[in-house]
Amino acid sequence: TIRPSDGRHFLPAPGEFATASTRAMNLTVANPGSSVVPGVQLICYGPYTAPPGARSLMRFQPVVNMALVHHLILFAGSTPVHRSGMVNSESCAAGSIIYAWARTGQETPQGLELGSWNGPAPGAGYAVGAGSRVAWFAVQIHYQNMGDQSVHDRSGVELAFAATPPTTPLRLDVLMSTKVQIPPRVFQDECVACRITHAGSVIGYRNHAHRLARDIWSDPFDLRGEAQPPIGRFSAQDPQIIRMLPAPRALEAGQVVELHCQYDARQTDRPTFLGLDERSREMCNQYYISTAALRFSCDAEKVAVDPAATSAIVAAAAQYGRSATGVPIGQVTAVAADARSIFFFHRGPTDFTNTQPLQFDPIVRYDRRSRGFSGAFGRGLFIVPHGLYVDHQGMLWATDVATHQVLKLDPGSGGRVVLKLGDGRAATGHSSFNKPTDVAVERASGDVYVADGYGNSRIVVFSSAGAYLREWGSAGTGKGEFRVPHSIALDSRGLVYVADRENSRVQVFTTTGEWRAEWVSRVGADNSEHLRSVQPYRTHVSSISYDAQLDLFAVSEGGTVTLRSHTGCVVVDSRGFAWPHDAVVLPAEEGAQPAAASWRAEGSHSLSVVVAELEGKRLRVLDVTLGGELTARGLGGMYG
Repeated sequence: TIRPSDGRHFLPAPGEFATASTRAMNLTVANPGSSVVPGVQLICYGPYTAPPGARSLMRFQPVVNMALVHHLILFAGSTPVHRSGMVNSESCAAGSIIYAWARTGQETPQGLELGSWNGPAPGAGYAVGAGSRVAWFAVQIHYQNMGDQSVHDRSGVELAFAATPPTTPLRLDVLMSTKVQIPPRVFQDECVACRITHAGSVIGYRNHAHRLARDIWSDPFDLRGEAQPPIGRFSAQDPQIIRMLPAPRALEAGQVVELHCQYDARQTDRPTFLGLDERSREMCNQYYISTAALRFSCDAEKVAVDPAATSAIVAAAAQYGRSATGVPIGQVTAVAADARSIFFFHRGPTDFTNTQPLQFDPIVRYDRRSRGFSGAFGRGLFIVPHGLYVDHQGMLWATDVATHQVLKLDPGSGGRVVLKLGDGRAATGHSSFNKPTDVAVERASGDVYVADGYGNSRIVVFSSAGAYLREWGSAGTGKGEFRVPHSIALDSRGLVYVADRENSRVQVFTTTGEWRAEWVSRVGADNSEHLRSVQPYRTHVSSISYDAQLDLFAVSEGGTVTLRSHTGCVVVDSRGFAWPHDAVVLPAEEGAQPAAASWRAEGSHSLSVVVAELEGKRLRVLDVTLGGELTARGLGGMYG
């Protein structure tokens, strides 16, 4: 029974579940007629008990005021909810999502009829009643009342049931990004990696986002890390309804699924963040309707500072500082590593404005086996250290933005200069640089790729002997244009990745300079005048490095170090660094068992990332576990 309470809200009697609109095997779960005040708000109504004798939920039909309701979420549960009021109910928080709908792309609401699905799993439905986890329902309605008056409403969803249990019990869950930040004037692919924790099959999907969103889909990868056909690529501007797949898609425990949400913000002049209001905020959701066993986890890979490994490097740095040619560690500009050593490049008591050759050894070597300081070199060679890279032959490549040169050094002979690129003039041309920032070397050919840099906004390629081969790039914000190409990496696919610092992105090219893709960083959304003046690095994409064994990139973005897949998907990130200027995944130590062929491959992958902090004047080591004992998380973010 439902009775009026205060003239505005309708409440069931104390301790009583509402059973209104229950006719035979149907049930309407809805706002019972309460008023909706002006503004944007989420309101939960319920719980409503399932009809007696119902054993399978087969049909959902939204019945809503299309001018008032943006979306609705249907929850279900079995544990009694002890609350007398059914308006602003606690039952939505106590239940699990089983259905979702939004008004986008529809003039009249489109529902879902599971009984009409002719796929290979007939009899699919939600188990209800005895022996199931569903005894009651509640609906959460996202209202957008843009008028200045309250409106009485009865929007909700009509449900239809069958008296026999489903032969294929279903569940619904959502892949999501909880860190949506869209810079202005960009086309962004927000991408997060999720991992299947319990096997099952996807039989349908629903994509949800707001006005800037375009295509949404998910890319599964098999247990070897090989790409599989996408699931549910559909525009968020088309009807945001549940769509059934022509055949179930089986997913195994341990598989990675990458969720993509594309946004067209090229006509916006301000950043867009995660939120409910479709006029000014965005979301990134893909719902899976699946067999009941399927579980997955997004944004739950494990990362933390490794105190023991960090302490060992700090101790080695202190030992270096006490050596004859050492000084206390200053701004750490770069870090590089091979199976035996970790090298780091620092400026000591100087900074970017220094004009005199350094009278100390700025390249410090840490021995990974002994866990201690094992030498330093480079005295008198550098004025303003910047980039450092170790190639497949164990040679170091170092850039100096004051001498406008790139040096190839042999660490096995005390840092002897093997090759010098650049004539020392700040200029364009085949033999000059203007503040070069970083180097990467192609393994197969030995070709040397130089990011040049603060002054020239280009990528220059040389042979292994130092002969000029080609170049590309110019100053700007378009494709193939740079605002400080600050770091560079090459992957095993023959692609070149450039950290375009001031444009807050990574650009991807072929080795001949053909543009392929861009990864727009979330940090570009933080580009306020105040932030640029106080902490300018917060909007920078400062570095990118590649680990070929795991097929994984480490990217310094603002105050965060992010691990990304080759598609640009965020695998895991760690925040709170003081200007992370470089970061590398440590390769397997000499004599150790190599890692799996890909971070996506089956099993748990433990790895370490070394971070060079410019402003923090230190190195820190991150301990990362991918694909370990993950558990499916609850919905702690935005969904719609």
